[in-house]
Amino acid sequence: MTKLFKKDGIVLIILLILFSLYAAVFIYKTSFVIDGERYYCLFDDAMISMRYAQNMVDGNGLVMNPGERVEGYTNPLWVFYMAAAHLLPVSQAKISLIIQITGALFLLVNLVFVRKIALLVSNNSQRVAVASIFLTAFYLPLINWGLQGMEVSIQTLIMSIAVWRTILAIRNGKFPLDVYFLLGINTFVRIDMAIPYLGIWIFLMAVMPGLRRKHLLWGGFILALFLGSQTIFRLIYYGDLLPNTYYLKMTGYPILLRITRGLYVWWNFILGLNPLFFLVPVVALVLAYEQSRGLLALVVGLQMLYSIYVGGDAWDDMGGSNRYIAFVMPEFFVLLACGLSLIKNFITSTVEKIRDFHNKAGRYILKYHFIFLIILGFIQFNSNNGSLSLSGLAFIRLPMHVEQNRESVERALLMKRITTPDARIAITWAGAFPYFSERLTVDILGKNDRTIARTKMRTGSGWQKLTFFHPGHLKYDPAYSFGELKPDAVIQFWGELEESEPYIYGKYTNLVVNDRIYYLRDGSEKIIWNKFMTKTPAEETQ
Repeated sequence: MTKLFKKDGIVLIILLILFSLYAAVFIYKTSFVIDGERYYCLFDDAMISMRYAQNMVDGNGLVMNPGERVEGYTNPLWVFYMAAAHLLPVSQAKISLIIQITGALFLLVNLVFVRKIALLVSNNSQRVAVASIFLTAFYLPLINWGLQGMEVSIQTLIMSIAVWRTILAIRNGKFPLDVYFLLGINTFVRIDMAIPYLGIWIFLMAVMPGLRRKHLLWGGFILALFLGSQTIFRLIYYGDLLPNTYYLKMTGYPILLRITRGLYVWWNFILGLNPLFFLVPVVALVLAYEQSRGLLALVVGLQMLYSIYVGGDAWDDMGGSNRYIAFVMPEFFVLLACGLSLIKNFITSTVEKIRDFHNKAGRYILKYHFIFLIILGFIQFNSNNGSLSLSGLAFIRLPMHVEQNRESVERALLMKRITTPDARIAITWAGAFPYFSERLTVDILGKNDRTIARTKMRTGSGWQKLTFFHPGHLKYDPAYSFGELKPDAVIQFWGELEESEPYIYGKYTNLVVNDRIYYLRDGSEKIIWNKFMTKTPAEETQ
């Protein structure tokens, strides 16, 4: 095994091949067959971006619903890439596969840069490099977000390249203009990438005093250029200063209660990692501090603080790191490997002082304990109670939300058959359904609705308030969504059903298909199944 570590180039190739094979199986597992055709579908939030891309290519503008300018996405560069994919001669059922393959390629290339970073910060330690690559390659939260269509894959790659280039610049004493452009581009991927931009910018000014003025001017100019251009476009096109999702998730809720929930999910994340493993990188910093390691700790720490500040993510109960932290986990794994390497050196020196270290047990401890700790870490990091766990990693259970995606697509295909193209349908899962149904949407939870996004959030009671916050899922108003907008069909509800009943019962007719209830508005001319079928869809399935 020691010889294998020395041949890290061979190990890298092996890990790249293994990751590629695993990614191919993972992507296939996210697909499903409906009426004899295999569909590929992304995580629902990514499908919202796909809907914007679809409308953009169709000439309807960068919108969810044609004629309604609401910025329900926070990843403009990713949306533009998705739009480019829609220009290819690929069926709607398969376009998501292109995005998933792209995500796999980004994560694959990222492993190469993880190796470069690990070698730089560990004095060319092969064991640290191999361990960092292995932990990054098979960390399920990163795999899940990257391969289910979220922009996490390109965020991760850009961050790794930027960190690598920053370390080289510090050591060479050269001004890293390319780093600022990389980090600026990342704000086009997600606007909140301004957080790591600011962190690295300040870090560079601190550790390169001779170039401080240049860093101040160029760093500030490029950040203003990228953020300013997005803001100007948003004001002109959407009439808003910030994306609609900012108003949805960051307004109308007490900030202290949001932060207490952020602390709660962060602590659960640390427990999932195991506090001892979380402290190992601290060992690498305290016992062997070096500027490059400080940089890694900075980017990881900032994202954790950001996750706490925004109250965590909506999917934290699935296990592992959320989307705000996942893309800097490679930097965490490098620090972890450095810390474990220091522990290995300590154990080795200690064992050698013991007289009988030549016995069989001593030899095994001396030879394999680093590998054992890495495998133990791998198991721990993927051992959660949610979907992002060892059972998910081993495909004992399907990847996250695949069944919900299938249901959304089946609902979409049905409603596409029985409604006119201008029908308006109320939903909570606002991604896959509008994309595959190509129908107008009433977004009950407000990600694509300016009115809902600016209302107050619901809150819990008593001690529940401290952890009640659930970003993007606490603003809804049945009186507005059903009573005022009067959708032609309702296929999902949110909150207590009693709130919605006055606006549904007596005004909508129930249609049951495959044990799923659809509510069709009485008298709506946009419900057309009776014009084309001798039986209702429900009767056809019997």
